[in-house]
Amino acid sequence: MDGGILINDCLNPSTTPEDLAFMLGTSYNKIKRFYYDRDMSANYRHFTIPKKNGEPRHILAPENWLKTLQIRLARRLTLLYTPRKGVTGFIKESGIVVNADKHKRSSYVFNVDLQDFFPSINFHRLRGMLIAKPYSLLPQTASVIAHLCTYRGSLPQGAPTSPVLSNMFCASMDRKLYELAIRHKATYSRYADDITFSFYCPLRYVSSAIVKASGRQGELSHYKATLGDELKSIINNFGFVENERKVRLLSRTEQQLVTGLLANAKANIDRRYIRKTAAMIHSLERDGETVANERRKEQNADSSTPLAAHVQGRLLFLHQVLGKTSPVYARLANRFNVLPLKFKVPPPQLTTSEREAIIAVSKFVRAKCWVVQVAIDVNDDCIIAQGSGFMIESGILVTCAHVLEEKGVTVDECEIYQVDDDGQKLTAEVIYRNRAIDIAILKVHDCGTQEFFHLETDEEPNIGDQVVILGFPNVKDGARVGVIQARISNKYPLYKPEVMHSEVDKMLYPGNSGGPVINSRQRVVGIAAKGAAGSSEGQNSFIRVSELIKILPALKERL
Repeated sequence: MDGGILINDCLNPSTTPEDLAFMLGTSYNKIKRFYYDRDMSANYRHFTIPKKNGEPRHILAPENWLKTLQIRLARRLTLLYTPRKGVTGFIKESGIVVNADKHKRSSYVFNVDLQDFFPSINFHRLRGMLIAKPYSLLPQTASVIAHLCTYRGSLPQGAPTSPVLSNMFCASMDRKLYELAIRHKATYSRYADDITFSFYCPLRYVSSAIVKASGRQGELSHYKATLGDELKSIINNFGFVENERKVRLLSRTEQQLVTGLLANAKANIDRRYIRKTAAMIHSLERDGETVANERRKEQNADSSTPLAAHVQGRLLFLHQVLGKTSPVYARLANRFNVLPLKFKVPPPQLTTSEREAIIAVSKFVRAKCWVVQVAIDVNDDCIIAQGSGFMIESGILVTCAHVLEEKGVTVDECEIYQVDDDGQKLTAEVIYRNRAIDIAILKVHDCGTQEFFHLETDEEPNIGDQVVILGFPNVKDGARVGVIQARISNKYPLYKPEVMHSEVDKMLYPGNSGGPVINSRQRVVGIAAKGAAGSSEGQNSFIRVSELIKILPALKERL
């Protein structure tokens, strides 16, 4: 119903409460019962999330039915609001990066945080704003909107309508602050409750109307700066007060942080944030999720957020600021995504520098690799042969068809095990075999929950790409999973029908057959198939994953 908004479905000075209710897909009587007959606390869930400084941020999330109404209302309010100059928060194609970039390469950056930003915007002031120009809504309609969007008389942080309403409410303040900045040769921006002014002049020329620098032995100092009288007056006149602990004037010789990003040269992330994120991932890798959560609880008794969820949030922040092509994001995201967790982040996009890098292979990657062992009776003799295989979802193991045959004899069952636990062997049954393309797929019996690889469906492996071939060329010697770092040197079709192979520049051995070939995202791009060991004319190649992907849809009924 609400995929788009018709012209006659927009808020305007003639919109009645009944019209508004119809726009939102409900009735005015239901809305009246909602805010007159119910305790508003029943319509919101309260929880906290940690801020960067460890303090709790209180969130009031509306229940689904109310959230639906607020989302529909927020779309219509957004059409009424024209962003003021300098406003970067909750604006399409804007954000913290745009906000920080406005102040890059400044001599001084002055940050002011508004205390209790959303709670300071109350019901009566919202209603009055909607009735006044330029919105000029009917008083009854303004009352309904204010009721739907406030909790106990104020904007709740967590409601879909709070961002656009806060911007609408601050529009006049933004205009005055922007004019203040222009008069005093400063740059102004506001991202929600974060107000920033920046200056390109020496400290003695920074306007005292905006910031008062402290005196120190007869010299001006940017330490312990306070709000200038004019700036303070504008903020107070709109019902806000500054958070004195977060008022700071930063010189270009310091880390000039703007909405959490470094703005000295360009919007960037503090290295300490990256190091801490890496340390959290290391804790999950080393200790596992349960122990890591226990240690986090010891250090942050008030936090109820699992460590993995917290790391996910930090990585999404890196993704937002640095982008999916960033080597920093790629390195951390790849380490995080291979962990056996329900939380994941967007996979990084491969870049040339990333393809050149050594691909890290953790124990969680190796745990998805299996030894495939077959017993074949040939001429009254039992031959034990071994190869490699890897798990994909639904308890499916992939290997090469030739791993399951010896001297012309094929088998329909085999045993699989992991090298660090060869005492626990599982039985696997062949559900698909194609010798022409050299792929076999097996269903593993009683496998329980096993870690599995994801297949690469976004990017074809290209000549020059760095890959890793995993397998068991020396399993009889009790070795760990073999890890061969290689580069793709060629690609070509083999056999008829054509089967796409890629050749690598490193030697592969018979025991590698059936093992996964992975890229820097730890996704499978192929199946190790042919090795040149012992043959001067042999080829070291793998079957491209596209050949496997063609097979899987037809097997769904058998899984």
